[in-house]
Amino acid sequence: MNKMTQAALAALVLGATSTAVFAADDAKGVDDKWSGCQEMGCSKDIPIELTVAKKCVISDPKGLVLNTNATNTTTSYTITTNTPYVLNLTTGNANTSNSTYVKNAAGLQIPTVYTTTKTSGSAGPGTPTWGNNNYGGLSADVFSVAAKTASVVSATQAAGVYKDTYKIRVYY
Repeated sequence: MNKMTQAALAALVLGATSTAVFAADDAKGVDDKWSGCQEMGCSKDIPIELTVAKKCVISDPKGLVLNTNATNTTTSYTITTNTPYVLNLTTGNANTSNSTYVKNAAGLQIPTVYTTTKTSGSAGPGTPTWGNNNYGGLSADVFSVAAKTASVVSATQAAGVYKDTYKIRVYY
């Protein structure tokens, strides 16, 4: 056979074989790195994500020492959150009852009055009640607490240390 015919026959066989190989690759689902390309160019998207965890900080709560003359003693605290929240207020002695009191080790009680006021911050009750109160969060909410005995402590009231606990709980 002449050389020209041999070369043409070899090119024909190689061309048919390579077409069959590429067709088999397409059928197998081989990832084509050029699949995003078009006449005008190519493109890919890169997803970007950031997760910010919920956070709550209760700062600056100071203890209160009540006066025996029924005058207010005050303190304040700040709740800083990055999400809406529920503020739950209770006392150790009376839980969510408005009838708060301090008591001594023997169980003797002196009635008290606690008043909480939100002085700045997110949307929500300006005077939260005992139990659950909803707030908008996403800010630093400042609360003031005033505490006093309900009346002047009697000169004959049993001596001792009378205690209660003002409990601040924040839930998302």
